[in-house]
Amino acid sequence: MIVALVWAGSPQRAFAEGPAQAAPLPPPPPAAPPPPPSLPAPAATAVTSPQAGPATSPVPAPSPEEMRHRRVPVDIDATRPGAVVERRVSVTESDGAYFFVPFRSSSSIWEQVCVTPCQVDLDRFSTYRVSARNGISPSRSFTLPQSADSLQLKIDAGHLLMHRAGAAMSAVGLAAVVVGTALIAGQSVFTDETKARDAGFITGGAGLVVMAIGIPLAVLTATGVSPAGGSRIAFTPRGFTF
Repeated sequence: MIVALVWAGSPQRAFAEGPAQAAPLPPPPPAAPPPPPSLPAPAATAVTSPQAGPATSPVPAPSPEEMRHRRVPVDIDATRPGAVVERRVSVTESDGAYFFVPFRSSSSIWEQVCVTPCQVDLDRFSTYRVSARNGISPSRSFTLPQSADSLQLKIDAGHLLMHRAGAAMSAVGLAAVVVGTALIAGQSVFTDETKARDAGFITGGAGLVVMAIGIPLAVLTATGVSPAGGSRIAFTPRGFTF
């Protein structure tokens, strides 16, 4: 037993039973050749395309003589101070259909020119009006005479409150006339035809009376504009002016 242990622990046995030598590794593959040096990229060449110039306007620009001709000195006076004169800057028109009913609408932008009494150079090709301010009723739009080198305008200022009252009375009277006419025309659908007919006559008659007051009141209190010493007829609060 002792001999066996001694033999097992001897160096020759240990060498015989030691791990086997590892197999030699294969040689490494040859290294890849280095890549060729990259050449610098050619600089991008800017290509400029010709730009189209602005389209030529079919209407030539006005000359200095034409610009001077457009301006006309105007002396504006009114029967009541504080009338505001405005110039129309632009107008927008649109049309279409609503439930197959065609319609057309327009809207305008106005700028203030002066407050009477005033002296100002105006564009003879523009449209003007007197606005509803300072207790003065509005006027219809008007243009300037084209043949005058200087001009004097006279504004017959109307009363704004009375003008609006006349317009309201005219609208109410018209509505009453329509209702009265409908009652008279449809009296057969009522139980008492006599009362329906009488109500129609009363309503329509009252509407005619209100309209007879409101229409002249609205017309007489409207503002009118005419050249001083001109020949145009205008219906003003003072009657017809020539």
